[in-house]
Amino acid sequence: MDKFKIEDLLDEGLIFMDVEAPDSETLLHSLSDELHSRGYVKQGYGDAVIRRERIYPTGLPTNIMKVAVPHAIERDYVLEPRVLVATLKNPVAFKEMGDGERDVMVDIVFLLAVCGSNDQLTILQKIVGLFSDTDALSEIRQAENRTSLYQILKKHLSD
Repeated sequence: MDKFKIEDLLDEGLIFMDVEAPDSETLLHSLSDELHSRGYVKQGYGDAVIRRERIYPTGLPTNIMKVAVPHAIERDYVLEPRVLVATLKNPVAFKEMGDGERDVMVDIVFLLAVCGSNDQLTILQKIVGLFSDTDALSEIRQAENRTSLYQILKKHLSD
């Protein structure tokens, strides 16, 4: 791959709508299991994501929708880079990024399964940029199904 493109990591089959979970760890295990069952990550990826989330929380109290961007520190869990997106039926508490104390009641999760730190930074910058775009977040919130959400994300995350 010459130039890294975030849209190559998006997959309509990895977009889940109205996911339900009692807490963030249950949610992260469930989402990680999806990536594992499809061969994108190794066994143990979910635990690695949760370990990182405990040290470096990823909840963002953005306008319109609250977001979390969990990912693992260890890169060797990722077999094929992907971004899984899950909208939540009911918000789930994640600790706030940078603060680590306050809870952010998250509406949508972008679970990043990426290999290299440069890729990770590129993806994070793109996604965080998306969160500061209120029009994009409004569109995401109004998406009625995975196909429309996929199209909205591709539109806003493509170069």
